[in-house]
Amino acid sequence: MVTQTRNFLLIYFLICLNVISAQTPCYQLVWSDEFDGTLLDLTKWTQIVGEGGAVSGNAELQYYTDRSQNTQVSGGTLKIIALQETYGGNAYTSARMQTKNQGDWLYGKMEARIKLPVGKGMWPAFWMLPTDNIYGIWPRSGEMDIMELIGRLPNQTHATIHYGDNGVDNGYGTHLSLSSGTFADDFHVFSMEWSPNLIKIFLDGNLYFTATPSNITTPNVWRFDKRFYILLNLA
Repeated sequence: MVTQTRNFLLIYFLICLNVISAQTPCYQLVWSDEFDGTLLDLTKWTQIVGEGGAVSGNAELQYYTDRSQNTQVSGGTLKIIALQETYGGNAYTSARMQTKNQGDWLYGKMEARIKLPVGKGMWPAFWMLPTDNIYGIWPRSGEMDIMELIGRLPNQTHATIHYGDNGVDNGYGTHLSLSSGTFADDFHVFSMEWSPNLIKIFLDGNLYFTATPSNITTPNVWRFDKRFYILLNLA
């Protein structure tokens, strides 16, 4: 959807942050995409193509494509478009993209300005996965969900970390509801500040989720100390 204010996805590195104190964090911008032009910048993103369930391991009903019907850039916005159509043996199509090996970070501030869809079955996400899986395949090496929305609950955003040293998914998270309206009504800024032993997630600059090693259930341990990359998708 075209607006007069540009969308953005910005990544900052910490340059003078003492998280425990009340000092103002200092960041240096190291990566950004403001979706200029008319094409997705493939120097920053890789589009994933394939059947959604096979790509994600979830029971997703869409086929991810790199077609212009599902991914469009115009007016300073990136649009991920889900369509009801038979394609690749699936009843729907959509898009999923990632920055793996093009944008990978250990700690920093990640933020994106996003307007979300409404509708039962919709599942958009702005999230991060480990680049190298040092501790093993998912969920052993972790997952950080900066924003997830369940389409039948269009006024709620969810923040979650996933982990599980024993191979069983353990999640710790919360959700925040708008006081009025839905996330389809306007753009909102979803952000995460990530530093050693601390993950903080914000909506429009307001902190609503914090995770530290004390939130990890035993016998598991903190696994958010390696490089991660960004994903955007609509399942």
